[in-house]
Amino acid sequence: MAKQKRMAVRADIATRKQAFVRDEIEAAAATLFAERGYRAVTMDDVADSLGYTKSVIYYYFKNKNEILWQIFTKSLEFYSVAMKAIEAKKLPPSEALTEMIREHAICVMQNKNYTTIYNREEAELEPQQRRQLNKMKRVYDLMFEDVFKAGVEANVFRDMPSHVAISGILGMCNWLHVWYDEKGSLTPDQIADHYAVLLRDGYATSKG
Repeated sequence: MAKQKRMAVRADIATRKQAFVRDEIEAAAATLFAERGYRAVTMDDVADSLGYTKSVIYYYFKNKNEILWQIFTKSLEFYSVAMKAIEAKKLPPSEALTEMIREHAICVMQNKNYTTIYNREEAELEPQQRRQLNKMKRVYDLMFEDVFKAGVEANVFRDMPSHVAISGILGMCNWLHVWYDEKGSLTPDQIADHYAVLLRDGYATSKG
């Protein structure tokens, strides 16, 4: 019994170590892809940035495309988790959409490398991967669109096509990765607050 327990502990440690190394490789590749562009980076570059041999990288990822696809799917995963947490609160449409916009903007800024790749490197995916990604994107966008439609029905949002409104909102937030500066005077929370207010209330004052 004691031997089985020791073997189980060792297996758990090995699994966690493998997950850590895989995440480490993915994060290093994301940094390089964001800085240099996907095509300019080789598996040797990824290995060198971590002080690993190339064989270690190939042990965890069969090729560069697999790393890229993992970055895309993980990006949508942590965005979706954040939105589902807001969805679970069952907030009124105006409050829900404000929180969703704010959280999406924060995700963009706090995961700048991943967002850069997500917005720039889709053409490097395989056709089947792009098709799957489009389906995943649609599911994500629908979370926003459902809230917007509920707001239109409640007469708190302007009556316009939901996909037009949400495409504009998310498009504005997604480009934060281009100009957001970690050393700037505003924190991600402060910028996200400004975006949420701007997109909810517009840019004119009540006197305008």
